[in-house]
Amino acid sequence: MAQIWLWIGVIGMALGSIFFGIGAHNAKNERWKILFTINFFICAIATGLYLSMALGQGRSVIAGRPTVWVRYITWFLSTPLLILDLTFLGKTSLPITASLLGANAYMIATGFVATISADRTIGHIWYVVSCFAFLATVYLLVNQYRKQAERNYPQAKKVFRKLLSVHLVLWTLYPIVWLLGNTGFNAVNQGTETMFYTILDITSKVGFGFLSLNSMHTLEKNTESVSSYESSTI
Repeated sequence: MAQIWLWIGVIGMALGSIFFGIGAHNAKNERWKILFTINFFICAIATGLYLSMALGQGRSVIAGRPTVWVRYITWFLSTPLLILDLTFLGKTSLPITASLLGANAYMIATGFVATISADRTIGHIWYVVSCFAFLATVYLLVNQYRKQAERNYPQAKKVFRKLLSVHLVLWTLYPIVWLLGNTGFNAVNQGTETMFYTILDITSKVGFGFLSLNSMHTLEKNTESVSSYESSTI
C-alpha cells in the first residue's frame, strides 16, 4: 500500500510540474511567469523526492522503526517556495518574508531532529519545539502577512483569507499525521501514514498551486476594476 501511494505521489507531482512548466512557458506577463515558475519548482522538487522514495531510497531503520527521512529534504526545499508563493501574491515586505522563511526553516529542521531521534522521549521534546516554530509561522502569517496583504489589496481581503485558511489547515494536518505515525504514537500503519502524507503533499503543492493561480486572477480583476472606477471618476 505504501509503495502504491508513493507512485501516486510521483505521478501527481509530475503532472503538476508539467502543467505549471507549460504555464510558465506560455505566461502572458512577468508576474504570471514568476508564479507559474515557483509552482513548477515546488512540484518538480516533490516529483524527484517521491521518485527516490518509490525506488526505496531515503529511509532508514531507527530504534527498530522504519523512518523516511528524505521527506524532510522535500519539505526543506519546497516549503520556502510555498511561502514565496504567498508573499509574492501579497507583495509582502522583505522583513516579514525573511521572518516567515526563518521560522519555517527552524520548524522543518527541528521536526527532522525529532524524526531521527532514537529515544522517543527526546524525539517528542523536539516535536514540541517544532510545534512552537509552527505557531510562530502561524502568527506571522495571520498577524503580519495578512494585514500587509490586505493593505496592499484592500478590495481583495477574501482572497488572502481563503489562501491562509487553506494553507494553515493543510499545514496543521502534518504534525497530526506525524503523531499518528510510527514517529509518534504508532496509531496507524506505514501504508496509511504514507497515504496521509501523499494526499497532503499533493493537495498542499499541486492543489495550492492552482489556488494561487486563481488568486492571482482575482487580484488582477479587482485591480482592473479599481483602476476603471478611478478613471471614470476623474
